[in-house]
Amino acid sequence: MHTIPPKPPTALRILHTSDWHIGKRLFNHTRYDEFEAFLNWLHTAISTHDVDALIVAGDIFDTATPSNKAQELYYEFLGKVAKSPCQHVIITAGNHDSPTFLDAPKAILKTLNVQVVGQVTADIHDEILLLKDNLKDNLKDNLKDNLKDNLDIVRAIVLAAPYLRDKDVRTGGSFELTGQRDIETAQGIAKHYQSLADHAIALRDEHQASPHQPPIPIIATGHLFSAGASVSSDDDGMRKETFVGTLGQLPASIFADDINYVALGHIHAPQKVAGQDRIRYCGSPIAMGFGEIGKDKQVLIVDFDPATDNTPHIHALTVPVFTKLVRLQGDTDSIKHALRPLIAENQTIYAEIIYDGQALEPNFAKDIKAFLTDTNVLPLNIQNNTQRRHVLQSTHHGENLKQLTTMDVFERLLDRRAVSDDEKDELKVAYQHIIQAIHEQDVQAD
Repeated sequence: MHTIPPKPPTALRILHTSDWHIGKRLFNHTRYDEFEAFLNWLHTAISTHDVDALIVAGDIFDTATPSNKAQELYYEFLGKVAKSPCQHVIITAGNHDSPTFLDAPKAILKTLNVQVVGQVTADIHDEILLLKDNLKDNLKDNLKDNLKDNLDIVRAIVLAAPYLRDKDVRTGGSFELTGQRDIETAQGIAKHYQSLADHAIALRDEHQASPHQPPIPIIATGHLFSAGASVSSDDDGMRKETFVGTLGQLPASIFADDINYVALGHIHAPQKVAGQDRIRYCGSPIAMGFGEIGKDKQVLIVDFDPATDNTPHIHALTVPVFTKLVRLQGDTDSIKHALRPLIAENQTIYAEIIYDGQALEPNFAKDIKAFLTDTNVLPLNIQNNTQRRHVLQSTHHGENLKQLTTMDVFERLLDRRAVSDDEKDELKVAYQHIIQAIHEQDVQAD
């Protein structure tokens, strides 16, 4: 367990989180209790650790059309944070979010000091946010002049960049050249961040001229795949979004050296980027698949202290496990033996159970479900690998579609059509662009 030190008296403290994916199911099982428990924990952590600003770097929801329950959890959380000491909430859209859905209530949310950036607009200044101490106007009028000056101090400049879609940054029309399209998109994203940085630096220098103004940190957000980043596991939800080779990945060099901290989302495993402390993925707060069992989930608390030239001091705060996940593998007897102490825990547990004994056991799934009836151990995924191997050996084909991504299915098709290796990569990249375009379509837009 990581210990979070007290906030330095002159520091700005932010909490960086991302990839909540509210509404995501695990093998078609809803997880609203977990999402609610996490948001309640996060609200407590914000107050406990004296957080000044909360940054959520994309993928608030798992789909562009979140359920009523998912929306209820989101707005209830924002309402609670508005009553906490936290003065600023910055929310940017991820690739799973509907930009227009997130933006729709932004005017109302702004009255709660929640600033939402769902999409790129014609005015780049919409993504440049000044963080100042908040105080009601009627209270400001009663303050002495020197205290009013303190309220005009800029605590930070935030470059609140949402997930940048191809249409947001690419002006070319080279659809017939897939590689050229990727190059133009990467160049467009780099140019966008450079423009944001240039505007922020000019704004910082302008405010820095004030006699009472301490050094101003620049913080950027991003929802993207940085080159060299590692996914958490094959089933963490990222596999289907990973491009062939390094396509779609962006170098750390797109973030100007003047940016003190980059709060990234999209990758579900917490990590530094390119070995730089200032560029971080915080990862998803709950395990997105059974492959993430045993891996710490965290949010990041970052202090910017003018006394230390706003060098970010980063502390990882471990997120508790709200619902235990287990993966059991073996024959029937060993699996049941492992299940008995789990049943005795008398708490909700999600289980993935994989049979690989010698006998075929065609009724294995039915037997396990009966064994777990009236218990709190929920078998969300039951696989009989022995029977599957038997089918494959006898028929030379046949796979469980639930275990395949859309790209896996497309690759099987290419194999059956005997497509040459040279053509395969080009077709796979083109297919990924089609799938990406479908996922990125904002179904909530008019």
